[in-house]
Amino acid sequence: MSTFAVFGMTLDVAKTEARKKTAGTRKNAKAPGGVEPIPEAEWLELVAKRTEKIMGGGGYGSPALAAVRRAAVRRAIH
Repeated sequence: MSTFAVFGMTLDVAKTEARKKTAGTRKNAKAPGGVEPIPEAEWLELVAKRTEKIMGGGGYGSPALAAVRRAAVRRAIH
């Protein structure tokens, strides 16, 4: 089920959340301080991917965990 269907998430809100949670640096042992900035074009691509993940739902937990959750719901309902 998508995030929109569950929480009423809009694309703008998802994009804002993705911008907050996407790091602007990455580890690089050769760079001063051990980190280097991510170029803006690459960072925007990472933000777009995270936005898609937020809006698409799914991807939370492994398939094995999904099976356990379904079993718990079945017991609770039936």
